[in-house]
Amino acid sequence: MKPPGQHPTRQRHRPHRAAPVLALFALAPLMGEVVGAALRLSNFVEPLRVAAIVCFYGAGVVLLREIAQRLRLSGWGIVLLGLAFALVEEGLGLQTIFNPVGMDGESVHGRALGVNWFWGVVVSGYHVVWSVLIPIAVVHLVFARRSRAAWLSRPALLLFGILFAVGTALFVLISHLRSDFRLLPVQVVAVLAAVALLVWAASRCTARGRPPVPGRPTRPVLSTLVGFAAGAVWLLLYLVAFIGGGASFVWWTLAATLFATAVAALLGRWERRGWATQDRLAMCFGAALAAALFGLLLVSLADRAEDVVFQVIMIGGVVAGYAWGRRRISVAG
Repeated sequence: MKPPGQHPTRQRHRPHRAAPVLALFALAPLMGEVVGAALRLSNFVEPLRVAAIVCFYGAGVVLLREIAQRLRLSGWGIVLLGLAFALVEEGLGLQTIFNPVGMDGESVHGRALGVNWFWGVVVSGYHVVWSVLIPIAVVHLVFARRSRAAWLSRPALLLFGILFAVGTALFVLISHLRSDFRLLPVQVVAVLAAVALLVWAASRCTARGRPPVPGRPTRPVLSTLVGFAAGAVWLLLYLVAFIGGGASFVWWTLAATLFATAVAALLGRWERRGWATQDRLAMCFGAALAAALFGLLLVSLADRAEDVVFQVIMIGGVVAGYAWGRRRISVAG
């Protein structure tokens, strides 16, 4: 017979154990699609699209984080898995890396040999940062005590794997419904090979034995500004992929790659010198705010009042979420 009080205690712990999983499941599609206005209020009447985004992003990022944790991957390992995640969506699912026109019929700048090279680089970078890194980082900061633990049981792994597969299949269906473009077998094989190579490379990027020692919060304002500036530059490159630029797309692609490398080098330096949790959260806030304001620009150009109002609410949500997260981290610290 169980001692009195044991069962209620176990019941109280279950929601706590599930909280980071549910938070990441919700935050990944929110940050990856809603904050930047890729999914707008007017799109919520499209249940197929909403279901695809929730399943692919929510389950996919939770699975990615679980794999990284179980394999003890470093930050670079997560980046490589994020690139594989982006290729599955944009290469196999929505097929925008190969489709000569965008999902809504717009032309894509920087196409050669059947591949939208510049768009592929920019959209992959977007997914790595906004769809993968920021949601995982924020949830780890908020649930710091659970950040280094595995979250999913075997049945849960199977469930999230099924949801991710469903999301991918729905993206393929959406792509076929919106466009007459179809992938060639060689393109499918190329994407699968690239994904496999990225996953293998990620598995080689294991973290060091000791966890990083957090530093003192000396530069949250600077972290916010750097996150905002880096995010704004990348999102402007996002626009160049559709409106084009004066230079060849080769130079634009090279510039985007060098810029991403420079930002990664800066973050790596801060990491080695000791990066406080407040600074990490501030960096995420800056990048998220850049995406939210970029989304406001996009919906303003589309001239739909309901989308503009919703996007303003999202901006307020980003600011309020940062304030709440900073307070929670300060209390926990």
